[in-house]
Amino acid sequence: AAHAPPASAFHASLARLPLSTSSPSSFSSLSTPLSPIATRKHAPATRPSAPSMNLAISLPAVSAAVASIAPAMAPLPYAAVAILPSCLGLYKSDYGVSYGYGLGMILPGLLTLPHCVTPIAKLHALLYIAYGVRLNLFLLYREMNITSMRAIKEKIEERVKARGGRLQRLPFIAMCGFLYFAMAAPLHLTATARALPPAAVGFLALGWLGFAAAAIGDAQKTLAKVGQPNKLVRSGLYSVCRHPNFTGEAFLWTSSALVGILTAIATGTLTAVLGWVALSAVGASGMSYVLCKAASGLESRQRDKYGDEPGYEEWIESTWAGVTLPPSK
Repeated sequence: AAHAPPASAFHASLARLPLSTSSPSSFSSLSTPLSPIATRKHAPATRPSAPSMNLAISLPAVSAAVASIAPAMAPLPYAAVAILPSCLGLYKSDYGVSYGYGLGMILPGLLTLPHCVTPIAKLHALLYIAYGVRLNLFLLYREMNITSMRAIKEKIEERVKARGGRLQRLPFIAMCGFLYFAMAAPLHLTATARALPPAAVGFLALGWLGFAAAAIGDAQKTLAKVGQPNKLVRSGLYSVCRHPNFTGEAFLWTSSALVGILTAIATGTLTAVLGWVALSAVGASGMSYVLCKAASGLESRQRDKYGDEPGYEEWIESTWAGVTLPPSK
């Protein structure tokens, strides 16, 4: 089988993921607009009025406009901005797990940013925004400039259309939307906390490192395959880790969930915000499984295609596979 580009392997794995939309047993904390972290009695922060900007729209201005629909961080608007982007899959099936995925991270980040109490919480929200923007720009570049990528997307769309009409995609779209909502749940645990514990700050730094590894890995492989689509990339990050894009992203989302959970523990509100904690765990574990499955599938296809090349076995022995599933017996 031909080697698929990184995102196409991810899309294929996500399409096979047996997700469940059943929620944890108790989400009482989701019914209130603010977690107890945010409802502590303190004077509301006042912000000096900013000078008018006639020629540019700043990120805070965009974020404030988006957040105006949910001034109290109510769960419903957050669910909407995470879930609705997956409906792009009704237009083109892969858009729900590509551009919809990116938007499903950007919008919750923008919605959270104005409510962040600390600079660390703002960095947490900015991580989601940065990830979504980077992913969508990367996908757009590939779609516009790489012929083989467009051919793969067209084949995927043809197979999906052969299975039935657009409405038959709704269960899968709903599962993707739920996953995106769960992945954004850690933002609720950190945004209004008066302080984040040192361990949470450390995991946030690890999340940004994972973001950088995924971005560099995607860019390096894409550029290396321009004009050489069948080339096995073994330089740069790939000389250390065979799947830095998948591995970096898994570190990102796992770290983000731990940032939120550790903050809830440190502030003594774990029981009160148990719904958001459970969602954070579901989101991180669900996406990590998708990424592990994608990396494992790519590992197998690379062995089939490049296993006889000189230096392949040495490369395997000297590098880390990254996040992969145990080989099936």
